Amino acid sequence: MTRSLLQAVRPLAAAFLAVALGATGLSPVAAADAGPSPIALRSVTAQPAVPGVDADIRLLHHTMPGVGGRPVPATTLLLTPKGEPPAGGWPIVAWEHGTTTPGQKTCAPSQTPELDGGLTRDGFKSDYSWQIGRFIGAGYAVVAPDLEGLGPDATTPYPYYSLSSLARSLIAGVMAARAAEPRLSDRWAAVGHSDGGHGVLGVEALAGEATGLAFAGTVASAPYVAIEAHAARFGADGKAAPNEAAAHQGLMMQQFQGALMATGLTVTQPSFDEAAIMGSDLAATLPRFRSLCSVAAIGTIDAAVKTKGKAFEGLKADWASQPQMHAFLAANDPAVTPGYTLRQPALIVQGKADPFVLETLQTQFADKLKAGGAPLTYKVYDGADHFSVIRRADADVLDFLRQQFAR
Repeated sequence: MTRSLLQAVRPLAAAFLAVALGATGLSPVAAADAGPSPIALRSVTAQPAVPGVDADIRLLHHTMPGVGGRPVPATTLLLTPKGEPPAGGWPIVAWEHGTTTPGQKTCAPSQTPELDGGLTRDGFKSDYSWQIGRFIGAGYAVVAPDLEGLGPDATTPYPYYSLSSLARSLIAGVMAARAAEPRLSDRWAAVGHSDGGHGVLGVEALAGEATGLAFAGTVASAPYVAIEAHAARFGADGKAAPNEAAAHQGLMMQQFQGALMATGLTVTQPSFDEAAIMGSDLAATLPRFRSLCSVAAIGTIDAAVKTKGKAFEGLKADWASQPQMHAFLAANDPAVTPGYTLRQPALIVQGKADPFVLETLQTQFADKLKAGGAPLTYKVYDGADHFSVIRRADADVLDFLRQQFAR
């Protein structure tokens, strides 16, 4: 981010003052003053109330730096507490959602009443809107991007698992929010769950792109890391399972990891040949897999594995060693990225009973970070699973944010 970006954003902030103070209806503003900046606020749309979230809610239509190197359309929810802000403005919690889809743009937080891209609707009670309500109640503004390639304005594919894209979705959302709402603080923290937890682990390295803002720290809930290790563990558990149902579950979850990674890699490298890492049965599921929200997408692989059983032609044994996939994981999975570390305060929270992101692998990742000197607090919650960890860790998350914003 350069000085020219600030010069572009500040005029837009003034133009949106009426919206920030409660003007009604659509409030489109031309981005002519934004010049070539990759981040430009285009318009603001009032959003309906969300049960349990006592906030003013707006949808920001803006641009962000895309993985292809050019600005792309993006949308971000901005939720602000009602009433007047504290001195210095509302501190910003930049919040990133987990996997809502491998590639269907309508499976985005802004497009669903629970702010979770359809997870609750489809059977996974996410508690995302509950957590956002807790942040609002604590006096924070929440910036929640749909992510690059998701949401109503998206015109490019969703680059699933791209760490830089996930980080820049948050950064662009925060910059757009500051343009739309001058009553925001210049202090912000990143909070994410699952793949969003993975995404916020990439923010610190790029936080300097949010010119003029002070990054306070990171909270990652069940961050989705150690992909190759997860696939191997699920596969081994399936082979050692005591019954057919457990064996099927392990095999299906192993294939799910590879399908997600192949989807993300193909967006950034269209020349990638999926046959290099998988057999024909898994490859045949991918077109439909990518067109669905998460629960239905998992169901597509589940049904295909059930049909073929042990004869299912899926991930190859050395799938993660294929050169393009190996480079993709090394660049985007903090658990295997050479030299990856954190230098600012971070909190990772993990449920011990999580069936998707395994506690043992998360603990190995956290131990590696701490051994390297990262200022990390790591907490494990007995009995908590992938989603219930959000409520179980609530007090610890709020306490961590309070401490960082007080520094």
